[in-house]
Amino acid sequence: MHVFLSHISEEASEARALKKALESALPDLDVFVSATDIHLGDAWLKEIDEAICCAKAVLTLCSPGSIRRPWLNFESGSCWAKHLPVIPVCHHGLRKDRLPDPLNIFQALELDTPDSCRLLVEQLALKLGLQPAISFDPKQMFHDLQSERPTRSEAIGIVLSHQQNQWDGGGQSLFSLANSLPAGLEGDWSFQTLADERPFLSTDLHKLSGLIFSSPWRAKLEPETISATVEWVRRGGRLLLLGFELGDRHHDANLAELSHHFGIDPDANIVGPPGFGDRKPYDIPVDFDIAKGVPHPFTEGLTTIRLANVQTVRVAPGGVEWLRVGDNVVYRPRRESVLYRNGTMTTPGGTAFETNSQAGWLAAAVEAPKGLCGSGEVQMIGSWDLLGRHQAFGGDNVKLIARLLEWLSGRKG
Repeated sequence: MHVFLSHISEEASEARALKKALESALPDLDVFVSATDIHLGDAWLKEIDEAICCAKAVLTLCSPGSIRRPWLNFESGSCWAKHLPVIPVCHHGLRKDRLPDPLNIFQALELDTPDSCRLLVEQLALKLGLQPAISFDPKQMFHDLQSERPTRSEAIGIVLSHQQNQWDGGGQSLFSLANSLPAGLEGDWSFQTLADERPFLSTDLHKLSGLIFSSPWRAKLEPETISATVEWVRRGGRLLLLGFELGDRHHDANLAELSHHFGIDPDANIVGPPGFGDRKPYDIPVDFDIAKGVPHPFTEGLTTIRLANVQTVRVAPGGVEWLRVGDNVVYRPRRESVLYRNGTMTTPGGTAFETNSQAGWLAAAVEAPKGLCGSGEVQMIGSWDLLGRHQAFGGDNVKLIARLLEWLSGRKG
């Protein structure tokens, strides 16, 4: 008796574990899982279509991340059109009442206890006329499903760098290579460069402890990448977002679409020292007085952090503003002089700015509210230039970066 199990690729390990558990509980059952049953060289779409045609029921593996993905709805809809019973199986904390259309029209089940494992086996046995194995143990099944989740390592993923129109496939990120770290930095960290978006659609993402994420100029993140990253954080990932001066609209990017999920919204401002008049303080180092911020483990015992090309950042209530503008000045493009070309904001000549010298309370680095991050944590610094691309930033920057990397590796809270 055949059952089709629909899942997204990064939840392949969970799908394989569920296949193994169900086939053990119902000896006459054959569960089709594309991650296991389609092999190299197979015509995968044809294989899936044939598997659906042979199926007597369909299980749809639903998580907070997978329900945002079109493929899951496509497969479920195809099965429903063939008049097959569809059972959404909710996991990773997703509740039945959070299922979107059209998945919420089906009778769903939350697979979060041994009793729910027993109920799933009994429902399939009843629908398919099968008999559970005498040895079936719901507690053991639940334990096996929990233990099959991907094991998270201490590796830190490098997602994007501030290069032009590209992913960091060439390893040019600020943090991508050990020898790009500043002199005097002591520590042992493992880095993995993510050269394109494919790792976000596989289980590899969930093996990473941390991600350093800086969106490049004129390169937007796909909706699936954003959804996968949000789900990764909510399952315990640690995300460091790095902004850039004047923000998304100026760089034709969409980092804010990702950060907004965690209550963080970067502004179209740039921070500089006093005295630039109506000019943009591009590439000018800015010193931030730690005492002007809020006490935080990253800055404990530090005095000054130097950054360049910094935008201000807002965070929702419950978040922490651990680095503030202080005695520096915020420079904002004059509204009447801004031009938009194909949605991109430009400031001709970089000499049409207005200043705000009373904006010391605005933040340049924040921690997201824990209630928006699930089991994970998110930090955002309003600059990708933490090391000094023209002249190395030393001093307290080295200590800050070491603490950030320790946090990203999962070794410290």
